Amino acid sequence: MAGAANLNPEEVQALMSAIEQGRVQPSTSPSPTGGLITPYDLTSQDRIIRGQMPTLDAINEQVASMFGIGLQGRIRLALRVTSAPATLLKFLDLQSLLAAPATIGVLGLGLSSGQALVVLEGGVADALLAAALGDRKARPDEGSPEPRRELTSVERQVLRRLLGKLTDAMAVAWAPILPFKPELIRFEPDPRLAAIAPPNEAAIVCSFEITGALSGRFLLAIPYSVVESVKKLLASPPRLAGGDRRFAEHLAEELSLVKVELRALLGRAEVRLSRMLDLEVGGVLTLDTSEGGPLPLTVEGCPKLAGTPAVVGGCLAFVVQQPLGAEPPRARTPPRGIPSLPSSPSPSQEHA
Repeated sequence: MAGAANLNPEEVQALMSAIEQGRVQPSTSPSPTGGLITPYDLTSQDRIIRGQMPTLDAINEQVASMFGIGLQGRIRLALRVTSAPATLLKFLDLQSLLAAPATIGVLGLGLSSGQALVVLEGGVADALLAAALGDRKARPDEGSPEPRRELTSVERQVLRRLLGKLTDAMAVAWAPILPFKPELIRFEPDPRLAAIAPPNEAAIVCSFEITGALSGRFLLAIPYSVVESVKKLLASPPRLAGGDRRFAEHLAEELSLVKVELRALLGRAEVRLSRMLDLEVGGVLTLDTSEGGPLPLTVEGCPKLAGTPAVVGGCLAFVVQQPLGAEPPRARTPPRGIPSLPSSPSPSQEHA
């Protein structure tokens, strides 16, 4: 394409006509740099999407965990649901996954949010229905695939309630990114009628594995155009802070139960060792605090509050005069040298 700038409009038109008529074939000879030249169709509307989407994988993990818990509560069987990294496929290539005996459900994602597909592989729907209706040993049939059968009205209602746990999990997990309101619209026996996007449209395929009392796999296919507006958020690392409000609330509750040490400092005094050795009962040391001044209250050794001592109900107490967060008053530098011995002690003095 570097030489195209030297062509006049007539030459460019002639070249394009020759390409359209097939008179010019793309070359497969090695390029000057040593690699092969790959032809590219400029009329293709395929999106080129590179890189992983860790936030999307974290959302799928949350969906799998919540759906597994909800499913256990419904069918009373021990099982686990895990997720695999999301992949990108065209809806045209997705048709092979919709073939019988898979069960297809069409999900609505809310107003102006489009639709999605949930695909239960062969036997998973029957195993879920059997477990919900009381069969404790229900497992998918691992034999040869059977044609897709039409679900009865009772089976549709039961399966709709089971997949309601999936849509509820999707609504919670996607809430920080997109306000989805998923709901199951219908079950579609014909894959051709499950076309929710053009064949060339890219689909984000999320795979989930069920293990335990039941085993099997199901898929979620979401059109890429639905989440294209938040693709930067999906491709960025998950935001741990503020991503889960419930976790923050539980963490704050646990922190509020932590016990801390409070200590009120009445004052300080500095004397020489020889003077301290001469102290007897009744001796008095002068502190560096005034009688009516506020005293600092330390929390785990850090000054945080200020107040005055008092007696409440016969017990020594501390009256807070300065709330937490304000700058508490600092104690004055203790006097050096030998303090004087007053004749009578005051309330802010400490007896030796």
